[in-house]
Amino acid sequence: MKRTRTLAVTTALCLGAGVLPIAASGTVAGAASTPACSPKALAASKGPVTINFWESMPRANGEEMVKLTNEFNASQKKVHVNLVVQTTYQETFQKYRSALSNGQTPDIAMLTDTDTQAAIDTQSFIPAQTCMSAAGFKTGDLLPRALAYWKVNKTQWAMPFGVSGPVLYYNKKAFTAAGLDPNKPPATLAQMVSTAKTLKTKTGAGMGMVLDPWHLLTWMATGNQTAVNNNNGRTARANKATFNSSAGLAVFNALAQMKKDGSVQTNSVQGAGRYDNLLGAGSGKFAMTIDTSAAQGTIQQLLATGQYPNVDVGVAPMPKVFTTTSKGGVEPGGNGLWISKRSTPAKQAAAWQYEAFLLSASTQAAWSAGTGYIPLRTSAAKSPTIQALWAKDPGFSVAYTQLTKGTQDYATAGAVIGPFEDVNGAIANAEASIFVKNVAPKTALNAAVAASNGIIAAYNKRLGVK
Repeated sequence: MKRTRTLAVTTALCLGAGVLPIAASGTVAGAASTPACSPKALAASKGPVTINFWESMPRANGEEMVKLTNEFNASQKKVHVNLVVQTTYQETFQKYRSALSNGQTPDIAMLTDTDTQAAIDTQSFIPAQTCMSAAGFKTGDLLPRALAYWKVNKTQWAMPFGVSGPVLYYNKKAFTAAGLDPNKPPATLAQMVSTAKTLKTKTGAGMGMVLDPWHLLTWMATGNQTAVNNNNGRTARANKATFNSSAGLAVFNALAQMKKDGSVQTNSVQGAGRYDNLLGAGSGKFAMTIDTSAAQGTIQQLLATGQYPNVDVGVAPMPKVFTTTSKGGVEPGGNGLWISKRSTPAKQAAAWQYEAFLLSASTQAAWSAGTGYIPLRTSAAKSPTIQALWAKDPGFSVAYTQLTKGTQDYATAGAVIGPFEDVNGAIANAEASIFVKNVAPKTALNAAVAASNGIIAAYNKRLGVK
């Protein structure tokens, strides 16, 4: 699934609408003395405990979600998971906010990474850490950086599930036609710019680029620089944007250079043309593009039809913003699983039992092989299922490998911002201004930061926080 991050959504929050706070002891206020997510409450329940899970997986990924859930339901008799399919991440969170006022919240919600701070701000979820402690759950070989995105102020709020990363897709046949080595794709931003120019000059097929702010923020991470202050919003609430740094300027300069060279065509991350970069790569219009690793399964299915005989897809890591040896790495993207504070302790424990199943090595191997998402355990990556997949198509290993490389710190954990979607809109508008209005890169970048600061300040003011 493409990580769609620029759809503007309302930032009005349903705070104080009867939401029960978590007491210091970890019990749910108003729920007698039963601890939140108590395994004892589940054990004491008569008959299966049914929980509702709002999930946001489309098409083939949704089919895999159904398959895994049926497997879980059939594996035991204590918990039954009822899947409720939503169309998009945005729809899931919008419906969830509405449900806060009518009391119809799900027991588990699948939310995209950019909703993390806003989800915390609803005060309607229990931290996953509460369930981990109650169940004695050990993270073991779960990938640290995947866990890190949903860990804020030293608290694990949600558990990662469908995690992806942006990767470089390129046509090896076009590289050969342009006199480039198809086994040496660009590894840095500067190399990407020069390669796009060569491809356009020699073959007429340059680079297709979706203007997705996720890419800017990932480039920030590869340069080991944060996008917002207070350690990317992880040790205190973010109130200032910081992406107008050397990494951010390098990205905006690269966009402007490719426009000047005539080697790039862009499309928005939303709307009717949101897949033009991928479709253009298939038709031969483009020889390179950057997109989510979760698209690999769909890409391979299309190539298998024989419709694109002139395309031999290569998959490479996201080019680093500076040098191949610079500190930093890609940030994780995708979705996390959140457990409702409004559910009973038994339902919370049931939800956690299901999440633990989804995070097991065998389930992660099956999920990754069936969808293209990153296996979140090293043991899953080493499984025969994944090793066979990677041997057949090494491109599927790229996103996993790049997520395990580089520094593990606040920069690579990724940014946490309350009004994230609106900030992304400001970034997208600034990037588009370079191509549509010929705005100078530094001017566009500073405009994005100024707009983002205003958006963040207004959001924080509504919440009564600084």
